[in-house]
Amino acid sequence: MFFRILVAVMALFFAATGAFAQFAGPGATGGGNTTVKQVVDRPVDHMWVTLRGHILNKVAHERYLFSDGTGQITVEIDDEYFPYNRPITPENTVEISGEVDSEFMRLDIEVKQVAIISDTSISSQQGGFRNSQQPKDNNITNAP
Repeated sequence: MFFRILVAVMALFFAATGAFAQFAGPGATGGGNTTVKQVVDRPVDHMWVTLRGHILNKVAHERYLFSDGTGQITVEIDDEYFPYNRPITPENTVEISGEVDSEFMRLDIEVKQVAIISDTSISSQQGGFRNSQQPKDNNITNAP
């Protein structure tokens, strides 16, 4: 009898936990979408933000300058969070998500997710021959 009650209570607990995890409305992420200007004007330490813009250049190991058109901010992106085998250039539009890190005299974002929104380098990643490198004769014979 005790075992059945325990199983029922655990089932209700896990069902309720899943329902809370599914909520995606206001307040679910603690910060959500914002702009660089909003982060710089009112930094809230450990606030989760999602920004869409461009990674302009690398300023140090795993530290980059990011801009969304409203301002610029330094972002810290561990190598493991970059998309595998997909180089990102300043022309690519990316969406970054992470926590605001506001310390004395320093403000940056610790990025935990990077997604490429528009990729201008797809044509340069395609394999195969270029037109000038294609063989002219497709009928190859093995003559002695």
